[in-house]
Amino acid sequence: MRALEKLREISKILREKNIISADKEAHDIVCHVLKIDKVKLYSHDPEIDKNKLKKIDNIVLRRLKREPLQYLIGECYFFNIKIKVGKGVLIPRPETEILVEEFIKIEKTKNKKNSLVLDLCTGSGCIALAIAKNLPYLKVFGVDISERAILYAKKNKKINNISNAFFIVGDLFYPFRKNSFLYITANPPYVKTQEIECLQPEIKDYEPKKALNGGKTGLFYYEKILNEATDYLLQEGLVFLEIGKSQANSIEEIANNSGFKMVKIVNDLAGIERVMILKRC
Repeated sequence: MRALEKLREISKILREKNIISADKEAHDIVCHVLKIDKVKLYSHDPEIDKNKLKKIDNIVLRRLKREPLQYLIGECYFFNIKIKVGKGVLIPRPETEILVEEFIKIEKTKNKKNSLVLDLCTGSGCIALAIAKNLPYLKVFGVDISERAILYAKKNKKINNISNAFFIVGDLFYPFRKNSFLYITANPPYVKTQEIECLQPEIKDYEPKKALNGGKTGLFYYEKILNEATDYLLQEGLVFLEIGKSQANSIEEIANNSGFKMVKIVNDLAGIERVMILKRC
């Protein structure tokens, strides 16, 4: 069987099972197994041998059980950086790129050489690595309580050849010295405990619940982070937070009570308030 025929077959199967972005996922599966890009896929339409067909079919069967495609192929892209992922580490989301975009935009106006950045709940390291790659004069530290996540973050640092990012296992601020950081970034768990089971199967059945569960109100980590952040942030420092739907007012109240004031809220493409930027009062 040739590649394009297999591509059409997979697209049809995925669409029939209501898999979102079926055509894109079919391309990703075929290109991943054949180790080719889309250009070569269409220009060469290579023959697929039996072993590779078997591998493709196995990925498709697992995908039909709603296992995330990113886990099945072992990687995804975030801010044009290849990020290795697997069970036990949260899959980077496109909306999280907004945080990085805003960070880069603001830092380029400040141009603070050799400043320190702390990325809390770093997971795969995607935020820390995107910032470090695009702003190589900064030193970026990523911390996560999950040893498995930090292993992935270190692997992603290596494969992207980024030297100014450093990853540590720890509980939020615990490993670090006070009054050290010009910037703090975080995409903490923010799903309400009772809402996790309402999420799509790819998330609730496969992604780590510790990376999703924000407690009863979804605000547990925002309270914890903002209550401690002033001790670790320099006076002129900023905090960049990814936030969940309808959480902005509650998080702003927490921020105000913790010695911060709002700089900016940025919406995602769906119009949801997604990134909050704060500064010390």
